Amino acid sequence: MGFLLALGALLCNAAFFINPPGQRAIPWLSVLLAGVALIFLARGLQRAFGQPKVYRRKILSSIVALVSLLLAGAAVFSFFQARAIPASAGAPKVGQKAPDFTLADTSGQPVSLAQLFAPAAGDSQVIPPKAVLLIFYRGFW
Repeated sequence: MGFLLALGALLCNAAFFINPPGQRAIPWLSVLLAGVALIFLARGLQRAFGQPKVYRRKILSSIVALVSLLLAGAAVFSFFQARAIPASAGAPKVGQKAPDFTLADTSGQPVSLAQLFAPAAGDSQVIPPKAVLLIFYRGFW
């Protein structure tokens, strides 16, 4: 039971990214499941090593307990590490006009946002685009 709860605690962190209802409670549910898993693991190991004649598979229970401990530890670690990510106060909002910027294109040439909207020089038949799709990857390293 402790193994299943530890696995559930780790999967809660993955479920956070599919944006379900009640998303704010998922990290806390993950920590709760990890804590309950640790209690079950401690009781299971105590039972396995406390009654050796009844529970002869101490090696298997120790391996499962170690794997479960790692899963629960990963869930708790990710809970606390996610809180260390800084807020994205300067990120543009949906529908907000992007500020002008210049980046290198695939051939290494600088291209600005204003250039993308400008008509092509010398060719009056090329129609400039009405919109540009920008994809922002919020990274934290």
